[in-house]
Amino acid sequence: MKRIRTNARVAAFLALCLFFILAQRRSWAEDDFGNIVHHIELQYHVHRNYRFLMAFAGVVVKCSSFTGVKGFKAAIFENQHLFASEPDSGIDAVIQAAGKSGWQPLIKSYSRRTGEHNYIYAQSGGKDIKLLIVSVEPSEAVVMQVKINPNKLSEFINEHSDESAHRAAVSIAADNPIR
Repeated sequence: MKRIRTNARVAAFLALCLFFILAQRRSWAEDDFGNIVHHIELQYHVHRNYRFLMAFAGVVVKCSSFTGVKGFKAAIFENQHLFASEPDSGIDAVIQAAGKSGWQPLIKSYSRRTGEHNYIYAQSGGKDIKLLIVSVEPSEAVVMQVKINPNKLSEFINEHSDESAHRAAVSIAADNPIR
């Protein structure tokens, strides 16, 4: 009987320790994609369109990685009133906070005429590259995160480019001259 109580106490203690470790390391569960989407939803009081379709697309991409794309997350806010004339500076702060997580800014653009904000960030993770793409306009927004294997992507592009098809056609024509 004492042995069962001791085992139960040890199991409870380990479960409690695991809970506290995971609670302290909650940042690993939060990603910058989720933070940006959450900010847009809260700040502009809008909801994502095509949520289940984007989740399905992410599963399909994860299952078929022949093109070099290993992961895909997307949130689309379409035909919604995000901001009237002056966008908030909070979106800049949230996206720039992604830089603290290891994201390197590649492109940042802002159009005064249309009010469009565009950001592209990259992060290297071993053999793979992750891209975080954010585009915010007055009536729509797109947030996308893609994980890419550059070697497989390069092979896929070379295999399906017009130049390689042209080379194949030239080699076939050289092998079979017209008489």
